[in-house]
Amino acid sequence: MRPCIQAAASSLRNLGVLCVSALFFFFALHSSSKPLARTQQEAASFRGDSQEEADRKSAGCISCHTSTDEATMHPTKTVRLGCTDCHGGNSSIAITSGIAPNSPEYDSAKEKAHVQPRNAVFKNRSNLPERVYTLWLKESAEYIRFVNPGDLRVAPETCGTLGCHAAETRAISTSMMTHAGFLWGAALYNNGEYPAKNTRFGESYNREGLPQSIKTSPRPTTEETRTKGVIPELDPLYRWEISQPGNVLRVFERGGRKKAEIGNPSREEDPGKPDDKLSDRGFGTELRTAPVFLGLQKTRLLDPILSLPGTNDHPGDYRGSGCSACHVVYANDRDAAYSGAHAQFGHSGFSTPSDPTIPKSESGHPIKHAFTRSIPSSQCMICHIHPGTNMVATYFGLTWWDNEIDGDKMYPKEQRNPTEEQRYQSFLRNPEGAAARGLWDDEKFLENTGSAEFNKQLKTTQFADFHGHGWVFRFVFNHDRKGNWLDKDGKPIAFDDPDRFRKAVHLADIHLEKGMQCNDCHFAQDNHGNGKIYGEPRAAVEIDCTDCHGTIRKKATLVTSGPAAPESPTPGGERGRHLGALRTPWGLRRFEWRDDKLYQRSMSEEDKEWEIVQTIDTITPANVHFNMKSLRAKLLNKDGIVPSQIPADDASLAHANSSMTCYSCHTSWTPTCLGCHLQMTANARKPMLHNEGLPTKNYTSYNFQVLRDDIYMLGVDGTVTGHRIAPARSSCAVLVSSQNANREWLYYTQQTISAPGFSGQAFSTFVPHTVRARETKQCSDCHVSTQNDNNAWMAQLLLQGTNFMNFMGRHIYVATGNKGFEAVAVAEHDEPEAVYGSDLQRIAYPDNYKTFVDHGRQLHAAAEHSGNVLDIQARGEYAYAANGTGGLRIYDIANIDNKGFSEKITTSPVSPIGQRFFVPTKNALAVASPTTLGVDPLRQQLPENEEQPVHLLYGFLYVADKEEGLVIIGDPNLKSKSPGVGTLLDGNPANNFLKRALAFNPNDLLSGARRISIAGNYAYILTDKSLVVVDLDNPLVPRVTATIGAPALNDPRGIAVQFRYAFVADRDGLKVLDVTDLARPKPVANALVPLEDARNVYVARTYAYVSGGKQGLAIVDVEKPDAPRLDQLFTAGGQLNDVNDVKIGMVAASAFAFVADGKNGLRVLQIVSPWDDPAHFSGFNPRPMPKLIATARTRGPALAISKGIDRDRAVDESGNQLAVFGRRGARPLNRAETASLYLRNGQLYTVTDEPVERPLGIPTAWLDRIRSWFFPSATNGAR
Repeated sequence: MRPCIQAAASSLRNLGVLCVSALFFFFALHSSSKPLARTQQEAASFRGDSQEEADRKSAGCISCHTSTDEATMHPTKTVRLGCTDCHGGNSSIAITSGIAPNSPEYDSAKEKAHVQPRNAVFKNRSNLPERVYTLWLKESAEYIRFVNPGDLRVAPETCGTLGCHAAETRAISTSMMTHAGFLWGAALYNNGEYPAKNTRFGESYNREGLPQSIKTSPRPTTEETRTKGVIPELDPLYRWEISQPGNVLRVFERGGRKKAEIGNPSREEDPGKPDDKLSDRGFGTELRTAPVFLGLQKTRLLDPILSLPGTNDHPGDYRGSGCSACHVVYANDRDAAYSGAHAQFGHSGFSTPSDPTIPKSESGHPIKHAFTRSIPSSQCMICHIHPGTNMVATYFGLTWWDNEIDGDKMYPKEQRNPTEEQRYQSFLRNPEGAAARGLWDDEKFLENTGSAEFNKQLKTTQFADFHGHGWVFRFVFNHDRKGNWLDKDGKPIAFDDPDRFRKAVHLADIHLEKGMQCNDCHFAQDNHGNGKIYGEPRAAVEIDCTDCHGTIRKKATLVTSGPAAPESPTPGGERGRHLGALRTPWGLRRFEWRDDKLYQRSMSEEDKEWEIVQTIDTITPANVHFNMKSLRAKLLNKDGIVPSQIPADDASLAHANSSMTCYSCHTSWTPTCLGCHLQMTANARKPMLHNEGLPTKNYTSYNFQVLRDDIYMLGVDGTVTGHRIAPARSSCAVLVSSQNANREWLYYTQQTISAPGFSGQAFSTFVPHTVRARETKQCSDCHVSTQNDNNAWMAQLLLQGTNFMNFMGRHIYVATGNKGFEAVAVAEHDEPEAVYGSDLQRIAYPDNYKTFVDHGRQLHAAAEHSGNVLDIQARGEYAYAANGTGGLRIYDIANIDNKGFSEKITTSPVSPIGQRFFVPTKNALAVASPTTLGVDPLRQQLPENEEQPVHLLYGFLYVADKEEGLVIIGDPNLKSKSPGVGTLLDGNPANNFLKRALAFNPNDLLSGARRISIAGNYAYILTDKSLVVVDLDNPLVPRVTATIGAPALNDPRGIAVQFRYAFVADRDGLKVLDVTDLARPKPVANALVPLEDARNVYVARTYAYVSGGKQGLAIVDVEKPDAPRLDQLFTAGGQLNDVNDVKIGMVAASAFAFVADGKNGLRVLQIVSPWDDPAHFSGFNPRPMPKLIATARTRGPALAISKGIDRDRAVDESGNQLAVFGRRGARPLNRAETASLYLRNGQLYTVTDEPVERPLGIPTAWLDRIRSWFFPSATNGAR
């Protein structure tokens, strides 16, 4: 709100602030979805004071302030309040005419009239200081009431008094907008630090500003918690000092010595081998604690929330606390679409009051001293800004900027090398590490970023006008899968068209385009809560799409039916709230039926209204809203037939509302945030942002990695929301690093494992808020296309991953044969982690880039280890290596970035007696980890978390041995404490002894095994003669399901599986297998791309990257897998001439190929970039444009590259879940659900996006005809 009161004799102003609270609840009451009990005139006096009494309580205030916008802050004039009713203070103190402002007499009177703060930072100012955080909690309740009566600490005494807004005040105190428990719960559970999925922690403070627990009263039953998501209680976040790590990386293991005193180093420490263990005692002692508990206290995520005022330092950060946070509007955004009528006031938090004591050119003031129910969406965005892929940003058609697109306008021309003080100041404003190197670290620069003038200079995007947290948001424009921008008619726009931004379709939600602000859909209860504590955001929502749009059977009832819709007070009564009773601020009905059409009036603009199209109208042929595609989608039966009449229930419908959400189809795009690097550093003393606000020496920066808008994914929604099919996204998929006080990296970009054992590369089902009419999902977005051109898209849709956006890390692990292997540093250590020689390095690190180019683009920083490494896979803190006759060996790479260790890679940190990480085999040629993600099948799962088990096959490693066939690595005793290879994850260094489960080579079928790839429950093993498919559903009882040899395959050498196809590199070139039935692949006739020297293959989205030996890198277009075609042979002018392997990953907006080029070493190629192909890079399958940017001369021939982390893979091809989901009961689709999208009676069926259109008013037999026009056939595809 406006703490302006405190400044220059703000008596009157205090009055306004005080009224803030009272008014807020008045409006909240009127925006409630309850029917109005009386008219505004009848409710005219909420307080019993006479006007004379109210004037007396304001007299002294007005003597200074003279006038104000709304004396009571209630524009309706329906209450009589004096300034001190809300603000407190002493209204008997007045100044006489003739006393000059800022004179000693004036200042003395002001000090007596105003409640004085304890902290000098609040003294003598009329606006809130920037970033006050917990300083606010240390002030007295009297002072807080004085500057903002709407603050939650005092709201029960102001807004919540009898006759005002008591119910809303009670409700908001337990609302998730106050406690934010959903974020803390997800962060702790997803990263393995707390075992319960129902959140246990939330933020709340009592009148004195002390942390407090909150409870739901009456306490919910177990069933209510399970089905409604109501949480019994929340506690303040535990002190990090008593927490225990859930991810026991090597530094958290037992074995440390007693820690040295500060300034007195230990004489016992071995040179080149520091004691990096975090405690010499048990969990929860010294630094053997959970980093997440500390990070949540200190890193700004969605902080601050309602208990605290906004940071008031950037456009998009200006607001008060409590009730005033919403009902008192600040100038945050100049775009009228988001701010409505408030856009005219700018975005710098300036005020336009009639009160002369309020400076009009000082940020941090509300626009006016008045409450409003017409809350603009820009006010919502202040809190709903994290993550930058959240629903308010997407509703606006925006997403986080990725630190690269149009980056030449965002980084300084001369390289910025920030000092520690500059980093400290930067982190105060923006938790992102890259900001310190960029121009957007400057508040003045951000003031102009997003303006029309600034956006004119951009080539590939446009920026938004608000910058909460110091962040930058970019527009999302409609484009096809190739990356071509499309106009409103779906036609491509030339990239060199100077008018392209005007022609392009900005993918804001259609509801926003109609004029709807957030509170036009989310009514009083959604905003205030209902007094119950919820652990999931959507569990607290009472509105559902059908409440306004109706269903295929009836028009809208205007009764809420969402998860939090009110229960009937009488058993068996109607559930929900009647929306027909709602009124606008001007007293008109918000919803009104006219001529059988439903209209809604705006809460922000008196004369604005729009029609709400009814679902049933879109399938009624004679209706003006009839749409053939809508009819096709809504009435299609599971057997592919449209019934002659609308069925009575949903059981037979393929797309029933009871089994899938409306927005599974009605979504134009979804945001993708793949990976967030949480980098904790010591020697960075900062205060906590919550609770006591105590300072500690560690700080965690927040660095998003890959941000795109080109993919779409589906999952199964949570229990509270009905287990329906819903869009899914990657969210809070973190990688963690930690630097100690000696600036040694104890671990760097390590994965986390969630509480139930799934990978911490988390996903969640969600409501995208990106509804569009034309630009919405089509049939082939979720089903196999008749053209068979969406195999990669389907793999992405089903969360199986596409190998394109993988995280390769700073070090690339290269197998070099008899010279062992090397870990080559290929990227900057600082944020952004630009690859050496890339365009991102050129713009973010121009000096470093120039030096690198001047030195021949050679990579020199590398760690190595001897051996005979023929194949390698790094995962977590270990690298698995196939060492030929040396068998399988696991190397410890935990200290690869630790400058204190002279030996970065070891076979054992102790003697071989204490650890044995090798398993003898006769001739190990290849090794396969079943996933690159960190999963742990051994973790205990609580039944109430409603999780699926982690499949047992993920507890073992798999080796292709030339003589022994398939060798399965791991303890076969499932009753042991660490079956499989669980010893690598259990945190116990005393049991680090690998075992061999079995060797499998029936009838020598697997002799000559040379390559192995895991796809679902199956191992695809290549021998020198054939492909052998081995079923690993029970990894201790493997069985062969299929063999494909000559003539279909000729000396097969490499294989990659993507959804329904496998791609094999053999002596003839690249061939294709149909693996619709994973157990029984079938050769695809005539699917061959001849190549002279194909050695391996890697498939990323719609391109197969074939290691072509002397031909270099062969890039094959496999958009249509049954008709592959050679796109290009890339040799960089003959430099790539011994290519053995390739892997691909992304950094920011660019994709890179890391190539094992035999005798030439490691090559790094930039293959997709906004700088090389700005017209297409943002598409799902842009054409690669490779260029050689770096080379590392390895000691031996580069034979193999370790694959990166599959950041977009949440489930395998057999439906086994790999990554944790963020809603209780939510999960990826299982195998049966996946198959239902493209198989019918075991046969493939396909779809087309273009039904045959018919004129309106078609005869009654139209439904029968439609069947023959366009519906899928189980045998012939779409007809």
